[in-house]
Amino acid sequence: MKTFIVLLAAIGVGYVGWTLWQWAHERKHDPIEYFAGWDGYTLPIRLTGLITKAEAEATAARGHPYMIGYFDDENRLVRDVKMLNGEVFFEHLYTYYPSGKLRRVTVTNGDGVVNTHAYQEGAIPGFSW
Repeated sequence: MKTFIVLLAAIGVGYVGWTLWQWAHERKHDPIEYFAGWDGYTLPIRLTGLITKAEAEATAARGHPYMIGYFDDENRLVRDVKMLNGEVFFEHLYTYYPSGKLRRVTVTNGDGVVNTHAYQEGAIPGFSW
């Protein structure tokens, strides 16, 4: 009986944790947000560590990079910019299929080199420079 109660409690805690995680990741983004960094090697990239514009400026003043995310009305990331030393280190511009899957990414690196990659609907795009 103890095992059953512990198992039930674990399922309940897991469910609450999952619900909170989903809520945090499905929140409505502002049109422009600032982040401490990014994570992962799939596209669109996952911006992490939401910060204020003032925190981004303070980060830059210390010589560290930060990210800027631009979101559309459907809560999708349509542009991200990594800033370093007051300059663009890289930028991604994203377009999507009506289904919400990534259609195309245009990448500009710090040297101004531009690459565009198109994806078939349903493909899992990997990170590219």
